[in-house]
Amino acid sequence: MVIGLTGGIGCGKSAAAACFARRGFQVVDADALAREVLTSPACVAQLVGRWGQACLAGEGTPDRAWIASKVFADPAERAFLESITHPEVARRRAQAVADRSRHHVVEIPLLFEKDLAAEFDAVVCVSSSDPVRFLRLEHRGLSAEAAKARMDSQAPLAEKVKKSDYVLFNDGDLVFLDAQVADLVDRLQTEV
Repeated sequence: MVIGLTGGIGCGKSAAAACFARRGFQVVDADALAREVLTSPACVAQLVGRWGQACLAGEGTPDRAWIASKVFADPAERAFLESITHPEVARRRAQAVADRSRHHVVEIPLLFEKDLAAEFDAVVCVSSSDPVRFLRLEHRGLSAEAAKARMDSQAPLAEKVKKSDYVLFNDGDLVFLDAQVADLVDRLQTEV
């Protein structure tokens, strides 16, 4: 089976993906695929063509912090970036789950925003309260303002929860999250 794993920023999608991995699922991280695509020569050329050398770090690779500040402040710039990265990310994602002899979980933050639910056997949303999310994002080095901008750039978490087949609540510790994933995997193996 191929499970789509989504949720809001700071909800713990990666922690949930690790729980699935411990149960034999191959994890595909859409953000990691996007980082690979972003550093490809073809993508770098398009970024420089649009934004100039300012978008590059000292070693000539894309400056992800600079790009993030640019695209989270301007929807047109975000649309440009997505137009050059998302098709290749989609191709790589499909290639990563092509082996149907294994179970896969695809961690994809913008699953609903990009209308990808139909690609998966089931969609699981990881949810957390806003105070917990802000605290996690602060520990990642984001200011409250930057965290809010990123949260606002995604569909509301309540909407993602409503559209998902299953929901994991991640305000507790990792033991609690892992127990929820264990129960869900048991259910999925009989239902999907």
